[in-house]
Amino acid sequence: MALTWLEINKSALLNNVAEIKKNFSAKTKFMAVVKANAYGHGLLEVVSSIKSKVDYLAVYDFNDAIFLISKKITKPILVLGRILPNQIALAIKNNIEVAVSTFDILEAVKKNSPKKKNEKKLIIHLCLDTGLGRDGFVFAEMEKVLNLLKNKNLQNNIEVKGLYAHFASADDSAFDSYTKNQVELLLKWKKSLAEIGLKPLIHTSASAGTLTNIAPQFDISRIGLSLYGLWPSKEVEIRNKNKTKLMPVLSWKALISEVKNMPKGSAISYGCTYILKRDSKIAVLPIGYYDGIFRCSSSKGWALVNGQKVQQIGRVTMNLIVLDVTDVKQVKAGDAVTIIGNDKKENVTADDIAIWAQTSNYEIVTRINSALKRLIVK
Repeated sequence: MALTWLEINKSALLNNVAEIKKNFSAKTKFMAVVKANAYGHGLLEVVSSIKSKVDYLAVYDFNDAIFLISKKITKPILVLGRILPNQIALAIKNNIEVAVSTFDILEAVKKNSPKKKNEKKLIIHLCLDTGLGRDGFVFAEMEKVLNLLKNKNLQNNIEVKGLYAHFASADDSAFDSYTKNQVELLLKWKKSLAEIGLKPLIHTSASAGTLTNIAPQFDISRIGLSLYGLWPSKEVEIRNKNKTKLMPVLSWKALISEVKNMPKGSAISYGCTYILKRDSKIAVLPIGYYDGIFRCSSSKGWALVNGQKVQQIGRVTMNLIVLDVTDVKQVKAGDAVTIIGNDKKENVTADDIAIWAQTSNYEIVTRINSALKRLIVK
């Protein structure tokens, strides 16, 4: 039996898919973003649970696409991260759809021998930078991209299936005009592609854009964080929570390894940063920053023991943290503690931990060690 593990609630996942779809237009396809080990929830565990309810899967790492195919996952898969020229043949062989945001991939495919009529082509989604300032072709590169796409040899070797961009601040209404400008730039690309006979699937909205309806849904909506029952920002939650009922998918548990009594004045953990203010009972928990507990949240966090909220005290170490369980009447080694999730009437959320660690809920869940066991629960 593991000392610490995650529980992934399949019912919550399916609920979230259904709830998010309420925000879609009739034609919009659901692209489940399962990059970064499905936002820390477990790649195969999540995909196996939702594959019959979504239209597309998106990963970042090309190797994740290969892994899913090896597990007999047959949904279309888009690789959002950069691929290398030497991966082109493998992408074609496995029908993996790839994001292209650099000229070298287009040039490499152009140099290949033209495909025969029934041969497979490289399926691409053109990635645009419409204002994020990150990956993607910028507007000034449009003419060069169009000229390449008009090349007969390249046309024979690729299928331009998608055209997409990433919003910079769709989770913040202060940037609504900026977001709408990003949409306008995307539409200019769409129009120019149509003029050379290309009509790819358009996608730009992710969780925030979808749940705020700041932009048209177009053909595909890429859903990441909200699939897992988490909100992209407090503002998005406030604006949407009465319409979309999301359920957190992940719970994190660990077994107490030791319980002991300590006198007032005792120092707890490295650096003696926490001194007991009373005679206390402490519980040692076998998790630390190796597992994904942020060191900067030392003495700020809380956990749930037998339905009671208890403070984490002292410095978070590599493999251990300490809890003050003085006020918990019945507690012993081997008892399960909830790090994230519910226990009776109490709960600790990824958002709570993000506050303690001064980061985002995205980082909290994706930084949980991928080696920890993920268990599917109904």
